[in-house]
Amino acid sequence: MKTAFRSLLYRLRYPQVRLDPGCFIRRDSRLAAGTEIGRHSRILGAHLLAKVRIGRNNQLHPGAYLSASILGDDCSVESNARVTHSTLEHSIGIQPGCLVDHVTLGAWSYIARDTILNDVHLGRFCSIGPRTIIGAGEHPSHLISTSPVFYSTRGQCGTSFAATTTFTERRTINIGHDVWIGAHVFIRDGVTIGNGCIVAAGAVVAGDIPAYSIVGGVPAKLIRPRFAAEIVARLEALAWWNWAPGRLTEAQPHLAQHDPERFLKWAETQSSP
Repeated sequence: MKTAFRSLLYRLRYPQVRLDPGCFIRRDSRLAAGTEIGRHSRILGAHLLAKVRIGRNNQLHPGAYLSASILGDDCSVESNARVTHSTLEHSIGIQPGCLVDHVTLGAWSYIARDTILNDVHLGRFCSIGPRTIIGAGEHPSHLISTSPVFYSTRGQCGTSFAATTTFTERRTINIGHDVWIGAHVFIRDGVTIGNGCIVAAGAVVAGDIPAYSIVGGVPAKLIRPRFAAEIVARLEALAWWNWAPGRLTEAQPHLAQHDPERFLKWAETQSSP
């Protein structure tokens, strides 16, 4: 009875918002017309602008801000995080203070606190450390001036001398599956990081990184491959990150151990997912 009464109050308060059963919305939340919220999601003082679609069992914490974005099921956006023009698959954690703009993020991933992501495609099972900057834009080094007032019409300084944009400031960054990026890493626009890579804390990544590499330093350089080339090829062919949850549950003891050959022998003798 209490749940039914609460649902009626929500529908009276937000007549232009689609609310599925079991939602909880705190009174200081702000929901724009056209917002869609799935079953059993909790909006705990967040601000949701138009064109926001939220799946089931999500938690949006105080001060979280979402605009023009889609969240799958079982996501958490913590306090004072901003998610704009982005798509989060499912089972994703965005920690406090993050800025996520024009990002696609695969399932079972998390972004640690105070991290900035701009124009990034990330795969599944990614772990992004705190205070990392991925995609900050570019400035030209070959022109007389590096100031955007001479080559950009975006108005970063409040005005511009340029009639047209003559330099590409943003280029998409592509990060594969099962990538671990440590704290305080900087990744330059346009970089591609392969599946299974590890980027050491404090690294500055200015170029592409092949799959299953460990890199670190300023600028980032190869420390060592994680596995032999033959093992990497088999892991890439297996693409275990695309498996269904049931098969991932079966694979858990084989993934959480140090011998890749043991995992591969088990996986390669299984039936197709």
